[in-house]
Amino acid sequence: MRFLKRRPAALGAFLAVAATAAVFAVPTSAYSARTAAAPTPIGIALTYNNTAFWAAYINYETQYAKQMNIKVLGPLLAGTNASLQNTQVEDLVNEGAKAVVVNPETATSLGPAIAYAAKHGVQLISLDTIVGVGKVYIVDRASNLEYGEDACLYISHYVKSGYVVDIEGDLTSSNGADRTNAFNQCMKENDPGVKVLADPTVWVAATAATDTETAINAYGSQVKAIYDQYSGPDPAAIALLGSKGLTGKVILGGDDGVAYEMCDITRGDLNFASSQPANLYAQAALTYALDAAKGVVLKVGQPGIGAPALSDVTYKGDTNLADPIVAPFVTKTQMTLSGKGIPGAPGTITTTPVTDAALWGNTYGASHGGDCSGVAKP
Repeated sequence: MRFLKRRPAALGAFLAVAATAAVFAVPTSAYSARTAAAPTPIGIALTYNNTAFWAAYINYETQYAKQMNIKVLGPLLAGTNASLQNTQVEDLVNEGAKAVVVNPETATSLGPAIAYAAKHGVQLISLDTIVGVGKVYIVDRASNLEYGEDACLYISHYVKSGYVVDIEGDLTSSNGADRTNAFNQCMKENDPGVKVLADPTVWVAATAATDTETAINAYGSQVKAIYDQYSGPDPAAIALLGSKGLTGKVILGGDDGVAYEMCDITRGDLNFASSQPANLYAQAALTYALDAAKGVVLKVGQPGIGAPALSDVTYKGDTNLADPIVAPFVTKTQMTLSGKGIPGAPGTITTTPVTDAALWGNTYGASHGGDCSGVAKP
């Protein structure tokens, strides 16, 4: 496979700033005219708000909505109830939403909502999840294949034997499936001497904590690394390794890039984290929602908000336009990792040091008492 070098973090930050400027840099007269008009009603239907990542996302969404003259309808929360989420999207359409931002429960659960919205001339922006059951306006999501590959490249750089615990998310979601498939394939290619212990948790941190403890109790020092596919399991894993005297002896990595992960990486309790950018998710979702409401036609190759260009993504036979946001892979210090790549991921990465103030987790943490505010030590 052709190896592609990931864009440096500084360039990613530049594009994010440039994109923000492109959204908000309008003449004073035009700005006054727009703000004088009635705000555009945009519906928000999310799955969760009870994690650090989604709490941050909602915070950013509120900020951007005020700046963009958007009237937010919601956010409505479905938990793990796909049927409820379809009903909630219908309710938002009936309430007058001109577009709806939705974080689908699974990649294939949103069919009724897509059909209902289309019937009423309303388009959906799929947030954080590829859709495999119909057409949406755009998918606002980072590459989860890269998340899985990045974790593998880091672990395989250090580990050549023993066991690696893969704390999976929900395999019925495109995110959980992509992270798992990429990690497994990359580990098979680059680390054939390592046994991967797969534990599907359906994004439930309590299940992840139990599975991690079971693996450590069963295999002890033979466990060389733990890959948390989301940030929720990190605190319990850090505490467990501390109680077993394994801090610094077992590689631990996560996904999300929340403030406490930045703290844990700085302290040396966490080795890496993919920084899923809550700020760009919010900015892009609302920007594209306004475009959808205005009837703007987007095409492959146009500049993205989080990626150099918009591109198509395909899942379960459905192809939708996407802004494939480039998520930094954060480590304590910058390093370059490479290996046998997998289709859809670059194979070589330059990591972003945790000291980079532009990382959304650091920015968010700085405005909420510091990255380590309330973070327990193992």
